[in-house]
Amino acid sequence: MTLSNLHMQFVRFSLFLVASSSLSFSNVVAQTTWSLQSCIDHAFEHNIQIKQSELGNNRAEINHLGAKGAFMPSLNASGSHGYNIGTTIDPFTNDWARGMTQSNNIGVSTGLTLFNGFRNHLSLKRAQLGLDIASANLEQTKNDLALNISAAYLNILFQEEFVKLAKLNLETTRRQVERVTKLVDAGAAPAADLLDVKAQEASDAASLISSENSKFLAELNLIQILQLEGSDAENFKIVAPKVGDLEVSPIPNTAEAAVSYAMNNFPQIKAAEYGVTDAELGLNIAKSGRMPRISGSYNIGSGYSGNRQRGIGEETSVNAVIGTNELGEELYYVGMDEFNNIFIPQITEYESYEAIPFMDQLNSNINQSIFFSMSIPIFNGFSTYNNVELAKVNVLQSEFQKQATSQVLRTSIESAWADAIAAQKALSAQDAALSAAELAFANTELRFEAGSVSALEYADARNRLDNARINAMRTRYDLVFKSKILDFYQGKAITLR
Repeated sequence: MTLSNLHMQFVRFSLFLVASSSLSFSNVVAQTTWSLQSCIDHAFEHNIQIKQSELGNNRAEINHLGAKGAFMPSLNASGSHGYNIGTTIDPFTNDWARGMTQSNNIGVSTGLTLFNGFRNHLSLKRAQLGLDIASANLEQTKNDLALNISAAYLNILFQEEFVKLAKLNLETTRRQVERVTKLVDAGAAPAADLLDVKAQEASDAASLISSENSKFLAELNLIQILQLEGSDAENFKIVAPKVGDLEVSPIPNTAEAAVSYAMNNFPQIKAAEYGVTDAELGLNIAKSGRMPRISGSYNIGSGYSGNRQRGIGEETSVNAVIGTNELGEELYYVGMDEFNNIFIPQITEYESYEAIPFMDQLNSNINQSIFFSMSIPIFNGFSTYNNVELAKVNVLQSEFQKQATSQVLRTSIESAWADAIAAQKALSAQDAALSAAELAFANTELRFEAGSVSALEYADARNRLDNARINAMRTRYDLVFKSKILDFYQGKAITLR
């Protein structure tokens, strides 16, 4: 943003404060009559940019919640159900399973990061800072919108003044046309005088149309900013303050008081400071990539196998057969006891078997595990190094941005102070010029009615008076608004009286 643009924003914002202090009503006076404050309130409620900035607040809150969640353990549940067809080892019986076997597994696992170079703590601080940044951005968006509305609103006020002046001039010229017409009809004035005043009348009528067009375009601009439609747009009308109600605030001897307040309170300065802090946190987070990471996990689970059975009926002991030879003879498993005696183990068999029930297996198959792990970064393709160096650049960039923002703000305030001093001097000169122009025109008007001067001389005097009126009006508004700018920079309440 350029210096002139930033200065214009503060100018417009001060205009908004000036006008709103004289125009603020409890609500809109009528459905189609708008004060500046009602325009601002309507825009804050309906403007898309405001809504987008509010989403930024929501996003910051979500990020803040996520940063808090990083300190909490994870918790996950799992489950599976399937069938195995063919030969496999049953994990619950450790026997060969043949045919189709049903199996189920359920489990719960949790994990917690015990240490990661304080990354979680830094991320939480950064997320908390993100809330402040989002709030500042929303405030800045509202200020920008208020400035745009204020500029459009005040442009309508200026155009209305020009319309009033054009109507006054046209009425004055028409009275002169009537007077000169009577003189020409009576033979007391040449016909050329009548042509001159009629030409002036046509010029004044054209000026009135031009002023009304400018006013219409100014109103259309504000209507578009407010996104009004239908009858609200067709019947749109603003509430205008009286120029005489505008009071000039005292102008300080120097700009330092305004500079001091603005440097400590203005949102762009706060945003720049937040930016530096955010960049520093980003650097510390990048450095945490050099630290080891320690984590812990816990798992508990159970399962079911359709191949797991239990015996029913009487028990019998038989030799453990492990297969048959080529002659079809049974082969037995041969073991040795503690005295190195060879024996053939026996196994217990039952008359019949049944599958162990699902819940019984879940209770008996419970298994748990606890693990701790540590990861130590040694080399990762310069990734951590690059992240740290880029974070250092971001810190320097944010510090330069803060300095630039401060310089722009100081320059804007000093320029506003100088402009106010210059406007104060200009007002005295313009008031003197207006008084002289009024006296000169009054004298010329008397001489014109007496026939001592021509219609062209009369028109020249009238034009000089018009210019003096316009310049005086502009200078007065300019001084009032610029004095309010300094009030705004100093944090003073903006009042007209």
